[in-house]
Amino acid sequence: AKASVLLARVADDVKAYPNACAHLGMPLDMGEVEGGIITCTYHGFQFALESGECLTAPEIALPSYPVRIDDGRVLVQVTA
Repeated sequence: AKASVLLARVADDVKAYPNACAHLGMPLDMGEVEGGIITCTYHGFQFALESGECLTAPEIALPSYPVRIDDGRVLVQVTA
């Protein structure tokens, strides 16, 4: 099975989230990133890339995937 994953570099760390807004599931990969915050292009929901926290509706958040850096490669454990 294929998964669309959104990767974000946060300082010296890499975060991985599903490429789907926690609001209505629209893709986030074309969203604008500024100050560590990504804004969904569809409805303007904003998420902190460091934590996945939704700044627009605190009751929802982006679930994160475990990430490991191995010899310069980013390895993401995608769970169903």
